[in-house]
Amino acid sequence: MNKISKRVIAVFLCVALLVCPFALNASATSKSSDEAVAWVRSNLGKSFGTGYCVDLICAYYEFLGESSYLIPASSYITVTLPAGWTRTQGGVPQKGDILIYTNSEIGHVAIYESDYSTYHQNWSNQHYVTNYTGHYTWKNYWGCIHPNFSGVSSSGTLGATDPSQGQGQTTQTDYSSSQAQGSTIDVAQMINLFIKLAALCVKGLTVVVRIFRSFT
Repeated sequence: MNKISKRVIAVFLCVALLVCPFALNASATSKSSDEAVAWVRSNLGKSFGTGYCVDLICAYYEFLGESSYLIPASSYITVTLPAGWTRTQGGVPQKGDILIYTNSEIGHVAIYESDYSTYHQNWSNQHYVTNYTGHYTWKNYWGCIHPNFSGVSSSGTLGATDPSQGQGQTTQTDYSSSQAQGSTIDVAQMINLFIKLAALCVKGLTVVVRIFRSFT
């Protein structure tokens, strides 16, 4: 093999090493958060699996093109996430996020639409998908898992419970304003992703240098 061929192969390997981290993160899910919430909403009243909260989350993972196992809800605090997904303790959730609660030994998980609209299974022993209109931090809220949704969420008008009027009444709130904070990416989360990406780039460049040295 001549030197030109070796250099072409080396350049190809360099490009592959540098592009792979981005490709892995970008391909985690092709769904948007609007599609995700629409899917959950379309399954109101339906029972997944044995009717527990984690059965709903497993079905949600599958809809988003990922796999999950039947584990205690509290295990979502530490379980390995799909490529590109992030988890923030005490974080402000965004549309389509998975909420984690530690209200019991096994915990509870749900899906977030807005501050006063979340979707649960096995809520108050109801073994089917229900919509809760109280505030999402109702009890022992731990944090949230944020899938790397594609596209941009719409800013439509959502029905939400007005806490000043009691849980039974609903009022219309502008989603774009009420979720302005939730739609902002957490700074610490961004820093963490940047550090990981930088580490991958350093490793890739190290391999690139070694490849070029082997041909000199």
